[in-house]
Amino acid sequence: MEAAARRRQHPGAAGVQPGTSFLQARHSSIKAEEAAGTAPFHLDLWFYFTLQNWVLDFGRPIAMLVFPLEWFPLNKPSVGDYFHMAYNIITPFLLLKRLPAPPVGP
Repeated sequence: MEAAARRRQHPGAAGVQPGTSFLQARHSSIKAEEAAGTAPFHLDLWFYFTLQNWVLDFGRPIAMLVFPLEWFPLNKPSVGDYFHMAYNIITPFLLLKRLPAPPVGP
């Protein structure tokens, strides 16, 4: 039975601990246990993305109903388009928060 399980493994994955993905085993210098133990859940990012999603995605049709159509002629972007543009501009800045801070040098 063990021989059948070993045959199903990807070539080059011999000697890899169970629970380790193929890419992690081949391209990572840390063990799976270390990576799983050091990957925190970013509650602040989750909160920001949830708030952004509710305000900009859920609020877009509401804003389109509230603002008069005369403010947004057909040859200009609608209020929904502006909400979508804001979503696309704000998201990368929220993701920048995931980058590590640069070291402070002397």
